[in-house]
Amino acid sequence: MQEAYIIAGMTPDQVDAAFLLVRRLKPSPDLEGWRTKRGEGDAPAGRRQDVRVATNPRGHVQGLCLCREALHMVHGAILDVPLFVVASAADGPGVAAALVADLCAIAGRLGCSAVRIRTGDAPRAFHGIEHSRQGGTGGIALLLDSSPMADPPWAVRAPVCP
Repeated sequence: MQEAYIIAGMTPDQVDAAFLLVRRLKPSPDLEGWRTKRGEGDAPAGRRQDVRVATNPRGHVQGLCLCREALHMVHGAILDVPLFVVASAADGPGVAAALVADLCAIAGRLGCSAVRIRTGDAPRAFHGIEHSRQGGTGGIALLLDSSPMADPPWAVRAPVCP
């Protein structure tokens, strides 16, 4: 396990490295659109999205997530995470835990009562986090949702027919 990961907003020099992580998702963004919008996609007016990137001490991108405020039927204001990708083969749980800790801190600052993460097909990255986060979330509930991303956070282009 790495000693520490640096979690911060995506910088311009991390855009291409981050694209390598999101291009395997379905539907995937196109490179030019990703470079232009940096994960912002077509966010509705007043609904800001933020791409958070986990880097190791050498500056290599090890994971990323996209977060935005949303309303939940039970929890009220939550921090919704429709995109959560971990790329570290050596320390996936460590990267995931660092990203979750950052998301919980953001949720607390925004007055959200929970963080909902769409785990998709990678629930193993979260193994053990539920138990380890119960004592230190500062009252922020962690909702792991295996349902697929409802709408991609980027514009999807229709396929071109010949």
